[in-house]
Amino acid sequence: MSTAIARHRQAHTAGEPVIEVSGLHAHYGQRQILFGVDLIVKRGEILVIMGGSGSGKSTLLRHLVGLEQPTAGTIKLLGQDLHDLPPLEAMALRRQMGVAFQGGALFSSLSVAENIKLPLREHVRLDEKTMDIMARLKLEVVNLAGFGDLMPSELSGGMLKRAAVARAIVMDPKLVFFDEPSAGLDPVVSSALDNLILRLREAMGITIVVVTHEVESAFKIADRIAILDQGRVLAVDSVKAIRSSRNQRIQNLLNRVAEEEQIEPAEYLRRLTGTPATPDHASI
Repeated sequence: MSTAIARHRQAHTAGEPVIEVSGLHAHYGQRQILFGVDLIVKRGEILVIMGGSGSGKSTLLRHLVGLEQPTAGTIKLLGQDLHDLPPLEAMALRRQMGVAFQGGALFSSLSVAENIKLPLREHVRLDEKTMDIMARLKLEVVNLAGFGDLMPSELSGGMLKRAAVARAIVMDPKLVFFDEPSAGLDPVVSSALDNLILRLREAMGITIVVVTHEVESAFKIADRIAILDQGRVLAVDSVKAIRSSRNQRIQNLLNRVAEEEQIEPAEYLRRLTGTPATPDHASI
């Protein structure tokens, strides 16, 4: 680990909270996904959220960016309750957030530059020339200078990811969320994207939350790592502490050791007969 990254990790883990999650419960219909999640993200840090399939990490991200309403609990971003604000104030808060979705989520009918300018068209009043300059600046930041006129279909997977990052940061947000940024990328391109995330934090001073299953990437970019397990926070700690944890479930996740599901006879019978789950049998 470089000296610069070490200094950042030491500095940012002592910052003030900009995301505060308290007692968060989430359901999809009758199925409970999150169980009393508590989480704090500090100003200027990179927090990585990890967990196995079905652990609830994607559901947590959807709640953090305001795409889902919690069943119970609170989510505060920049000191404001995300789900208890009047519409105009909620919109103003969202303008301080950027999201880079897993597949890029660029509009196929728009050029790369037009995709990047879309948040500007939606949320601020600027002339076309100013928006062009802002789009080119962000393309420079993500090493895509000169690619603005291309269509998304003409970009490689790594370039699509970087274009999505450019769109996420075009309004200079204070918070940026990444959903599986390395998914589907080869190791070299994935490493370059990790470096980009680190540069963004250093250059713009933004707070970053990353959901990923890539252990190597998490260890490289994170100041702290939050481990979710069956809808609950299993641990939140430094990279060093997570790496050396004696918790077997954490080690299984880091080392990709499969865990066989243990099903009680009564639960097995319930599944076979299609009987609705009781609260004691609610699953992720």
